[in-house]
Amino acid sequence: MILLVRTSEWQCVIRSCEMSKNRSCVVGLESLQWPDKLVIASKRFRLFVAADVRSIDARTLADFGEMALKNGMVYFCAWGSDCERFHDILDEVIVADDLGEHLFAGPSPHDTIMTTWHDDETLEDAVEFFTAAAYPTHGFIPDSEYWIAICLKNHEWEATIREQLRRGGFSS
Repeated sequence: MILLVRTSEWQCVIRSCEMSKNRSCVVGLESLQWPDKLVIASKRFRLFVAADVRSIDARTLADFGEMALKNGMVYFCAWGSDCERFHDILDEVIVADDLGEHLFAGPSPHDTIMTTWHDDETLEDAVEFFTAAAYPTHGFIPDSEYWIAICLKNHEWEATIREQLRRGGFSS
C-alpha cells in the first residue's frame, strides 16, 4: 500500500501502515523541515537522510535534527553532499542536550544516539549500511525496529531507497 500525502511544503510517501508487516517508510521533502503529519509506527526509529545540504544553513539542519530526536530518532545516517556537516551539527544538538535538559537521554547512562555519515559511498552502499548495521545502543533497541528514509528534492533517490528497502524485506 502506498499513501501519498502532499502539501505545499512537503510530500510524504509512506509504504507501511502496520508495524507487523512493514518496518519502514520513505519520505520525500521539498524543504528540510520535519514532516509533522508523519505517523511513526514505533516509539523509536532509525533515520536515513539523503540530501544535498550545501546550501542549507546550520540552524535549519539543527532544527530538523532536534525534531527528529523529539520524535524518537535513536540512529542517524546522513548521505549526500555536505552530509558530514549535517552529521556534525546533529552531534552538536545531542551534546548540547547531554549538557542541558537530557531530553534525548537513553534508559542507561551508557546509551547514546548514534550518528554516521557516508560521503564517500554510493547511495546503495549507504542504504545497505542503514538497513544492515545501524543498530542503536542497547537501551534504545526496544521499540526501535522502524526505519525512516528521508530524501530531499530527489525522486530518483526515493525510488532507489524504496526499492532497496523492499528487496531487503523492510516493506511490501
